[in-house]
Amino acid sequence: MRGLSRREFLGGTAGLTAAAALAPQLRTQAAVVPGLAGATLSAASYGVASILKAADIFDGFVGLPMAKTLQKIYLGRNQFPSTPSSKLTQLASVGCQFAVSVRPTLALAPFEQRKLAQWLDSMKNAGISFRVILYSEANNKVFRTAAQYLAYWQFYAPTIQAAGIPCCYDPGCNPQSISRALEFFPSDPAPDELWMDYYATSFRGGARIDQLIEHAQAAGIPTGLAEWGWHAGPGLTSPMIMPWWTYYCNYLANLAGQGKLSLGAIYFDAPGGLAQNIIAAANDPRIPGIQKVARAVQQA
Repeated sequence: MRGLSRREFLGGTAGLTAAAALAPQLRTQAAVVPGLAGATLSAASYGVASILKAADIFDGFVGLPMAKTLQKIYLGRNQFPSTPSSKLTQLASVGCQFAVSVRPTLALAPFEQRKLAQWLDSMKNAGISFRVILYSEANNKVFRTAAQYLAYWQFYAPTIQAAGIPCCYDPGCNPQSISRALEFFPSDPAPDELWMDYYATSFRGGARIDQLIEHAQAAGIPTGLAEWGWHAGPGLTSPMIMPWWTYYCNYLANLAGQGKLSLGAIYFDAPGGLAQNIIAAANDPRIPGIQKVARAVQQA
């Protein structure tokens, strides 16, 4: 995997000054416990065969049991396996919980509602502790308008809630999509939870999630981070550097301390275009920031 150069990590005095100038002022399944600090990864993150071995490696590096606590899982479009994957069952065997992103067909077909209901039953019957994200980052590109996503939400969300599983809204929160995150906020039914995908590069790009959180909390909807980390998106004009990482982690820890990430926060440590997020050694300089956010979430 590509490593981060010393220049990228340290940035420089100019980066630190700029970061300081823009620093911020500082219905559900009972088995799902809020306030969890997790980490999403795969066996490929560390070149091992076992997801539990990969979790041990990550947790050992950061000094916290994150990867065995809470992970985000991604199902493909129109894919509802008849039985939980080995990744799910292995992690569940050590007490891990999950936020599972599902993407039923956009055609709003009744048979897809039935497939969704059957999949929910199979997950519950297997003893998996989970909540369901109805199309992760729906506000980014796939849905052209808020009305299109609202119709999609209103078609599938009742099936999830009828199964007694939290149905979650999880928008992408990059500078290009943050305004659409509010526009797409679903209703009728309201989401049980708000989870957000929000990276340090988006923070440096000017995106902030305070207004989105306030909107959810005003409606009594708890909030958390489904994905957070060092880098997502092109990042060519504003690549991530350590001064910005520090301010980003301070921002997230401050939100957690105010009870605004009460559901938890899931660090993203996986390949697939975002390999820069992988923590590859115990001396990675990003680890203190990860620890700060994780502990703030746990202690709030």
